[in-house]
Amino acid sequence: MDYNQCVLQSLTETSAFEISQWEYEKPYDVYNFKGRPNGYLLNKETWGKEQFCLVDDDKVIGFVACQYDHNDLWVGWSLSPLYCGLGQGHLFIKKCIEEIRKEFNYYNTIFLRVAAWNKRAVQAYQKAGFAYKQTIKDEVAYTNVIEDFWVMTHKV
Repeated sequence: MDYNQCVLQSLTETSAFEISQWEYEKPYDVYNFKGRPNGYLLNKETWGKEQFCLVDDDKVIGFVACQYDHNDLWVGWSLSPLYCGLGQGHLFIKKCIEEIRKEFNYYNTIFLRVAAWNKRAVQAYQKAGFAYKQTIKDEVAYTNVIEDFWVMTHKV
């Protein structure tokens, strides 16, 4: 995969449906989209404003969500299960950061949260330039389980 060829695009009905079918292997199956109600993903009003996909030609490589909390930009993303576990997550993240900064004309610190147990994601974030900031308690989506999450930051 050549991430340099990828671009950030608004979600569409086609890409949102494709993402809604994603399933991951254990223990990453807590991140499955398939079979879970996701009103946010399907909220067309946020497409192109908060929700995007990273594409290579017509292939959806990943899902990208961006939300402001006052002046802070928080991101969340999911790499397609087809590309997980190949040691390229940091390249996906770097390309997303590049595209987000262009899309939003945003050159301040970017924030994210990640489950502390998800060492694969933490390693990819660190390799892409994110640094640990603090540990918080938060809910794992759709589970009602509260656990440790790391807040990580990426500075220009």
